Amino acid sequence: MSTTDKQIPAITSTKLFKYGFGLVNNPLKAISDIVDAYGDIASLKISKIGSIVFLNHPDYVKHVLKDNQDNYSRRKAVKQPSFSALQDLLGNGIFMSDGAQWEQQHTMLRNLFSPTSIASTLPIIDEELTLLTKRWQTQITKKPIIDVEQELHLLMLRIMLRTHVCSNFLFPFSDILATLKNFMNVSNSKKIFLAQLKAFVLKPLGIKYHYNKPQQSLKWLMAFVDELIEALLQRAFIPNGLFATMLVDYNNGKVCKQDIKDQLLNFLFAGFDTTSTGITFTLYNLAAHQPIQQLVKNEIVDTATKQFPVLEKAIKETLRLYPPVWSYAREAIANDVIDGYCIPAKTLVLISSYALHRHKNFWQNANEFNIDNFEKENFKGKNFVYIPFGQGKRMCIGRALADYQMMTIVPHLLRVFHFATVDDKKPIINPNIIIKATKSIKLRVSLAS
Repeated sequence: MSTTDKQIPAITSTKLFKYGFGLVNNPLKAISDIVDAYGDIASLKISKIGSIVFLNHPDYVKHVLKDNQDNYSRRKAVKQPSFSALQDLLGNGIFMSDGAQWEQQHTMLRNLFSPTSIASTLPIIDEELTLLTKRWQTQITKKPIIDVEQELHLLMLRIMLRTHVCSNFLFPFSDILATLKNFMNVSNSKKIFLAQLKAFVLKPLGIKYHYNKPQQSLKWLMAFVDELIEALLQRAFIPNGLFATMLVDYNNGKVCKQDIKDQLLNFLFAGFDTTSTGITFTLYNLAAHQPIQQLVKNEIVDTATKQFPVLEKAIKETLRLYPPVWSYAREAIANDVIDGYCIPAKTLVLISSYALHRHKNFWQNANEFNIDNFEKENFKGKNFVYIPFGQGKRMCIGRALADYQMMTIVPHLLRVFHFATVDDKKPIINPNIIIKATKSIKLRVSLAS
């Protein structure tokens, strides 16, 4: 990196309302507009938050997420007021921890994502897919349109809890999913900002306003998790995966009940929703591009092989266009220099994978679905312009599991079913904490011929 000081293009006061409001109302569009107008680095000053620096170049991304990653704290970034509800949910789990605490947790949890551990989850995945398949086969004889987003989110929640808590526990799956969905909906930056604005307006009138909708969802979820942990410690069930690991460490005095709770809540936050979103948008893209769907069907006929190159490219291209984690926030711990630009300590750095994945200098027809983007020659040198799982040592610990699940579940569904879109309209993206469509994605489903 150059040591020559350069001035970061600053968003002027005349544009502050436009982009400030845009970041709250539609952050994906706002960030895309910022990088289009100002280039691959830009700064915005917002009261109470301070300076936000937007980075949209692979070299800058590499510096923050890998080369000088220890200087950029995720925990400090997520402690911003806009993420307050998220802090309450995640505690000191793997997602929020930093430094030595993160290293310790990562070491403890990484065995859960070894090839052997991942392969051991296949029987439960098969059981759940069999149940889903039978239900869909019955359903499409009466109504061929299925809410695949809702169905797949429930599927992945069931798989996660059965593989990482207990395989035969009577979980209230639908209640858990509804509570998590509600928490996400009431905890996004737009809702938090509007709540803060309301409190600010009412304060001079002597009225104290507290936005407690996230806490209402959390209250039920926390009570459920507490009961589950008590059942674990009382040997009420045989634990799997995460809970089996945590129980051993609890008995050895390495972790406490709060540690177990934090890790489970982190798994509930990031252990199934991102993967189900990836599968949902993959099925949508295959439904919208019938020739590609047919190519995938042709290659998955042979169940003896797990090598499905067309499907692999289709999944990667889906994660390019619809990255479930659409942004990465970090706070600079100490002063730094990126390509000659000074990044002062306490600066909030924001990398939008959504904007980066659509960078016109690195992707042709960047907004269109094109699996050729992931031909070997076309993808060469793009490791830091494609970051659906992050990069560096803080790359998603569950990446291998997510890849395995997507490459297992999508072929299974395509062998049994054919998917088509309900209409020609592309999904409108909802930039919630995890990317979704504004309307749940529904597809026309029929039996495969």
